[in-house]
Amino acid sequence: MDIYKQNRVGQASRGKGKILSQNPAEETRYVKRIGRDVTNTKKETRFQWFFQRAEMPDGQYDPETGTGLLCIEELSKKDKGIYRAMVSDDRGEDDTILDLTGDALDAIFTELGRIGALSATPLKIQGTEEGIRIFSKVKYYNVEYMKTTWFHKDRRLESGDRIRVGTTLDEIWLHILDPKDSDKGKYTLEIAAGKEARQLSTDLSGQAFDDAMAEHQRLKGLPDVATIMEDKTLCLTCVISGDPTPEISWLKNDQPVTFLDRYHMEVRGTEVTITIEKVNSDDSGRYGVFVKNKYGSETGQVTISVFKHGDEPKELKSM
Repeated sequence: MDIYKQNRVGQASRGKGKILSQNPAEETRYVKRIGRDVTNTKKETRFQWFFQRAEMPDGQYDPETGTGLLCIEELSKKDKGIYRAMVSDDRGEDDTILDLTGDALDAIFTELGRIGALSATPLKIQGTEEGIRIFSKVKYYNVEYMKTTWFHKDRRLESGDRIRVGTTLDEIWLHILDPKDSDKGKYTLEIAAGKEARQLSTDLSGQAFDDAMAEHQRLKGLPDVATIMEDKTLCLTCVISGDPTPEISWLKNDQPVTFLDRYHMEVRGTEVTITIEKVNSDDSGRYGVFVKNKYGSETGQVTISVFKHGDEPKELKSM
């Protein structure tokens, strides 16, 4: 049996008993593929996949090429066990077994961790409502087989009152809350996988610090209620990202928005914008965008108050 790693364009590299290394610049998705080539088959020959003695209906078999294939996406420890490929017909049966436990599984996760570390993008700096965020995107992250450490001016950082560190399946981040001048300087992320380690650094000073602080102050000052004069055009924009790509729903007063007549939605890359032409008092209300994928969901909200010509803008007392 062989294990493969497949990239998004469908090309596969093959190696006996392990997942091969990958150019970190490529766009990849990690899939464990267990395959077996079968010869001397007949039309009636049956090919079956088993895991822990239970048949796996998702297994594939191509009678023309004699290739049986089982793909497991998002490999985790629940996939630990014994895999069996069996062919059978009126002449009898034959099988092959792969023991994916112990060192074999550890070796796969270690290799995936190494590939994930190599895939890490250069550190980026982002101003947020709470402070300044420094992060790197990765194609894969496993908390059991990959370790991360942050440093500021070569001093190791830990989560505390003003510092937050964390990871997701595709991101490693550091969040500095209520940033101060003392937070300026060089930041380094160390990613360790097995015996290998990779370091990424960025300088949070000068223009980089000023730009992040300006964005932080801008976001920190955003109102919960926005006002607009009737007959104007209202645009609400949010930036959305995720893998898999999230589903997007716009709501008004907790009800789905119908995009007809004056209401329009436009998607440009990661930016999603709702536009309302010639607003009137009926357009006042609480607007929200709801996004979700299989890893979770988030909601962003703002209250819009439409005022008439000649009136002073007022915040809505209630919705």
